[in-house]
Amino acid sequence: MPLTTTGIKQMFVPYNGKIADIKEADTSKHTLNLATVLGETREIIMAELCAVRVSGTGELRAYPNEGTEYVNLSFGYGRTWTIIIKDGTQRVQYAQSVANDDFDLYCYGYVVEA
Repeated sequence: MPLTTTGIKQMFVPYNGKIADIKEADTSKHTLNLATVLGETREIIMAELCAVRVSGTGELRAYPNEGTEYVNLSFGYGRTWTIIIKDGTQRVQYAQSVANDDFDLYCYGYVVEA
């Protein structure tokens, strides 16, 4: 579905699948390169993401636009968040609230500049 704002064309790309298994040994911020895991060559500007906790007690936090505020991605199937991707990075920044928890990260679509 093409979108147009201020002369820049944007397109939503449907995607329905697991893109990462996340199990970090710390609670520091980490990054996942979306262009690599999605096989995308266009500039990704937003992604619809959801995390499912496989084991543990914490939450998987995403930092839209690589800012300081986060959203908890781990609400289970059916609850997704649209995450703004920092310009020019092609990546999503995340952290676990509890080290060594295990999460599956899913993508249900993303927006590219076409």
